[in-house]
Amino acid sequence: MSPYASPFPDDLLALQQQLHEAQVDFHTLATAPPWGTGSAAAFTEEQVDQVEELWERIRELTMAVNEHPYWTSERGLRVVRGRDAGAA
Repeated sequence: MSPYASPFPDDLLALQQQLHEAQVDFHTLATAPPWGTGSAAAFTEEQVDQVEELWERIRELTMAVNEHPYWTSERGLRVVRGRDAGAA
């Protein structure tokens, strides 16, 4: 393995990238000022639907990353142990 190669499998990295992008999209949409002013300010139904869809996507991707087979492989377990040892 190249010294510059990632120790993580490509599909796990892709899932993590998708998760990051979904989180950015969620934050951007959820923190955008709603249309209208004063007491009439409200998110459109489309915006509410988008937030809900993004939140569901974030949950799905989080589960996919956390349950990836890499984390139970020998290499993945070493990464987890190393992280846990550093946190102690």
